[in-house]
Amino acid sequence: MAGIFVKSDIREVTIAIEKACSQDVYLALGRAGFIHLFHVGEVAAGVGNNERFRNDETGSREILADIETVLRNLDAESGEGGAFRRIGDMEEDRAIVSKAKGTVERVLRIRARIREKLDRTSRRAACHDAVRRMGVDPRVFAAARLVTVVFGTVDDGDWVPPADERFLVVKEGSYVCGTALAAGLPAMRQFLENHGFADLSAELDGDSLEHLVHRRKILQRRLLKMDGCVAALKSETVPALVVLRGAYRGHEEVLKALRLSGFSSRALFISGWMDLADRDRLTALLRKMCGDRFIAVVSEQRNPDAPVRLRNLAFFRPFELLVKTIGMPANTEIDPTPLTALTFVLMFGLMFGDLGQGLVLALGGLLIRWSARKKGTLQEPFGQAGGILIACGLSAALFGLLYGSLFSNEHIIPALWFHPMEHIMSLFGATILIGVFIIMAGLGANIVNNFMSSRYTRALFEEKGLTMLLLYAAIIFFAVRYVRTGEGPVSWEAGLFIAVPLLLFCLRGLLGHLLFREPKPHGVVEYVIDTLMEIMETGISMLANTVSFIRVGAFALAHAGLSIVTYTLAGIADPAMKSAGALIIIITGNIFIIGLEGLVCGIQSMRLEYYEFYSKFFRGDGIAFTPFAFKSKTSEV
Repeated sequence: MAGIFVKSDIREVTIAIEKACSQDVYLALGRAGFIHLFHVGEVAAGVGNNERFRNDETGSREILADIETVLRNLDAESGEGGAFRRIGDMEEDRAIVSKAKGTVERVLRIRARIREKLDRTSRRAACHDAVRRMGVDPRVFAAARLVTVVFGTVDDGDWVPPADERFLVVKEGSYVCGTALAAGLPAMRQFLENHGFADLSAELDGDSLEHLVHRRKILQRRLLKMDGCVAALKSETVPALVVLRGAYRGHEEVLKALRLSGFSSRALFISGWMDLADRDRLTALLRKMCGDRFIAVVSEQRNPDAPVRLRNLAFFRPFELLVKTIGMPANTEIDPTPLTALTFVLMFGLMFGDLGQGLVLALGGLLIRWSARKKGTLQEPFGQAGGILIACGLSAALFGLLYGSLFSNEHIIPALWFHPMEHIMSLFGATILIGVFIIMAGLGANIVNNFMSSRYTRALFEEKGLTMLLLYAAIIFFAVRYVRTGEGPVSWEAGLFIAVPLLLFCLRGLLGHLLFREPKPHGVVEYVIDTLMEIMETGISMLANTVSFIRVGAFALAHAGLSIVTYTLAGIADPAMKSAGALIIIITGNIFIIGLEGLVCGIQSMRLEYYEFYSKFFRGDGIAFTPFAFKSKTSEV
């Protein structure tokens, strides 16, 4: 069951089965897709098994290559068709595929020769027909002695044959026939070449038009018969080849997995990682494949080096895309996805506050999710991006209600909070305070991560630990109180909430040694200088991180400014804003704002997440849980 800040409980599993069951078990595991395999060790395969794997891989690749050649020659759709299943005898399958390949190639060669003859015959018949329509006897081309007669085609058909005493040209569509005495021949050839002339006189030799037409009909009948043969081959051959292709694709995947296994004379050993929740599934799968002839041992203890699979509520799940972009949280880190979802959506809504435009973004996200669901890629980046867009669009719509903005117009609905352009300082103050809470959440996450890793000194006394969290919170509290009331911290407040955390930070090395038996600091002078530098660096960093959240308010103002510009231009076109020109300006402006501001606000929200929030606690050095799984899971063994 999904939760908050919780990852799947991944445990190490070791399986021992009889070698005779190996292919069935791996096919079943590949279809189930819940075991992350790793190499058993150097004692794994052995020379004999490695040689067998190489031979099987070579044979599989050859058979698959021949299958793809046949399917391509038959114009059969490639796709992912063909269920992964156990292969039969490889030599028999090779013979079947080879026979099909030879038959298809032979039929296609015959059909290609017939088509070539048909094309040539049709071309010659067209030439004879054009000459006949010109009123020219084809025999004149061979019988002429005193004059030269040429025939061919021209590229440019939009011209009228010239009245030239040196030669005579007759045109029929793109075909031309020219005749000239020896003196006028160069002029005629130059004229024809200027119009892209291609000589086809050779096509008029030999057979008559009637014979060519008869020959063409015979070749067309033969071509139809060969097309029927190809169609019959396609219907008879393709289904079987698709089945074989699926089997050998699965066999290749099984061979890759077998290389990670260990072997004895009779047994095969599989090692990997699995979700503890899948233990009963594994037992049922092995019992179905092997009966009672197997051993499966699942570790009773967690391993910090185990791969990680995130497990989040449906709302948070799309935001795993943002987390995985910079790394996978390790087992000694909390999953930051829920915090990422809440803070990202909040900052985006603050910057892009508009009810109408936000709903348009949400609708775009719904369309993306619908498209991804149809393609079966709902959990892929495309589908996850759609989920993020829905959440951000709804957040923008909510802040649009708070800002009183509907499609860039702030005069249609009342503001439940305030209009950004009318309360600039309040907007900046709110965004800074939100940034403060985000920074504090990052420091809190760092404290939790360090406790999970048993790094207690870092959790309590280091620059991103509890002491700095208390110090930062106290300074922010005193600053806000001073701005609101003019009252500064009294002496006991300054001592307890500022001096004490600073003192604990300065004594972190000694406290770590005394309380948690960590090594002593090297040299007093070096320690003092290092402490002073870290205080200065941490103070400057915290100030910069806090002030950086002003950009949230700045982009909210930019969004409002673009809205004002849109309606100002529309007002110039028509003060009443009822004309077609004004409406076009308003619609175009809103489209521009949705595209530009949506992109910019998304980038800025991501930047604040990565640089101001994640930098406080996230390492991202975990290994993603990638189970051994087939793309196609529709088969039965």
